[in-house]
Amino acid sequence: MKTVLITGASRGIGAAIAKKLNKSYNLILTYKENKEKALNLLEDLRKENPNVIAVKCDVKNEDEINSLFDLSEKNFSHVDILINNAGISYFGLIQDMTLSDWNEILRTNLSSIFLTSKRAIPNMVSQKSGVIINISSIWGSLGASFEVAYSASKGGVNSFTKALSKELLPSNIRVNAIAPGIVDTDMTKFDLSKDDKKSLKEDLIEKRFAKSEEIANLVEFLISDKGSYITGSIFDINGGFY
Repeated sequence: MKTVLITGASRGIGAAIAKKLNKSYNLILTYKENKEKALNLLEDLRKENPNVIAVKCDVKNEDEINSLFDLSEKNFSHVDILINNAGISYFGLIQDMTLSDWNEILRTNLSSIFLTSKRAIPNMVSQKSGVIINISSIWGSLGASFEVAYSASKGGVNSFTKALSKELLPSNIRVNAIAPGIVDTDMTKFDLSKDDKKSLKEDLIEKRFAKSEEIANLVEFLISDKGSYITGSIFDINGGFY
């Protein structure tokens, strides 16, 4: 059974991915602050799959990433599939943003995938197989007003994905990104007003936001053998918004 590491898996898209993959893979789930949600998820997943662990990890901290992989390798030998889902947002005017805020966004959303990928790749190269999926955003291509740092970080994720896919092609390692539009998660609940949500839904198929499960469905396909010829791609899943 292959092993999947999912960062930011305590809720939202990360939790949906974990549930989708639970029956078919060993799972390593990371969380930073939502310990209760992570442990509740772990308990539910272990009802069907005993090969699941949850690890507290700040993904922008190299020492914690190294500890995460040490623990993962101790439990499951090596990581076959890496899903970089952890991320944070910032909503506000650029002139009101501090350098500390900016660095927090870039380190969490972009530097983290450098750290996890760097640690996962050597074993993938030795196995001559592996998959890396980076969760990006529609705003990485379009840019969003009041979300300059977030948009910049996700644009970086897209470029990182395309470049790394070329670097790892000789080792048969596939690297792709998924760029959701607006997904019905806790992040959306806090960042958008009721009127904003109503207005945005008018431009979407079925007049609704995406469900986390719909992102998980695409992840499941891309990491499987059915997606074996796909690498270096950014997949838009946004209900026709873009």
